[in-house]
Amino acid sequence: MSFREGLDDQGTYYQINEVKGSTPILFIHGVGLDHRIWTPQTNFFKNQTTIIYDLIGHGLSTCTLDEVRFEDFSNQIEGLLQVLKIQKVIVIGFSLGGLIASHFASTRKSYVLKTILFGTIFNRNEEQEKNAAKRFIDVKETYLNASKQLDRWFTQNYLSSHTEIVKKITDILSSNKHEDFLKSYKLFAHFEDKLIDFSQIEAETLVCTARGDVGSTPEMSNQLGDVIEKSKVVIFDQGKHMVGIECAEEVNKVFSNFIEGMS
Repeated sequence: MSFREGLDDQGTYYQINEVKGSTPILFIHGVGLDHRIWTPQTNFFKNQTTIIYDLIGHGLSTCTLDEVRFEDFSNQIEGLLQVLKIQKVIVIGFSLGGLIASHFASTRKSYVLKTILFGTIFNRNEEQEKNAAKRFIDVKETYLNASKQLDRWFTQNYLSSHTEIVKKITDILSSNKHEDFLKSYKLFAHFEDKLIDFSQIEAETLVCTARGDVGSTPEMSNQLGDVIEKSKVVIFDQGKHMVGIECAEEVNKVFSNFIEGMS
């Protein structure tokens, strides 16, 4: 596997592993993170073209906007695919990336073959909305507390036995420019379902989360699955929000089966 890296004319940093004759998979990370969280998946899909990139204002991608909208993120993807001369893609989005994938799939339908919405929020109740708004205020005033995030994202057993992963995620969270990160986090923390018409997603869609994910709950995934016509819902029994890292083997198998058309 050999990744080629680049910076497109929008200032988007990307890496692509090109495998001739394969269907490209585009991975979209969550807020505060960057392309590096997808290592377990790109290693697994090494025989398929994979694209990882940094969202606007994250990692090595620049941000020149005063505020960011879902349309900006979809424009970023479309511009990147045009630079790479890719017309059809499988889109996998995690957390905020799941919302971005949903917006892209519902507004740029011709590009999307299949969609995987992974740990994606939907129909927050009043308490969940208040908690998200409070986290935004805390982060805005005191910067991102990595340890609090990690406790919500990983089980304690995993945190205590995988210190190198903990350090990697902590480093990623700490490396983002605070003011640019807040633009995306504000969009995520104050998200309203009306901002994306999920019912307009026409591609086959896998909606999944972990049973222990308190922010992107199984109930949310089931409700989202009811809205998207060609959807399947999978709930992973183990892990929390970062189940894609903690339980990568199981997650990758589910992703692969869905992509290949298996049940």
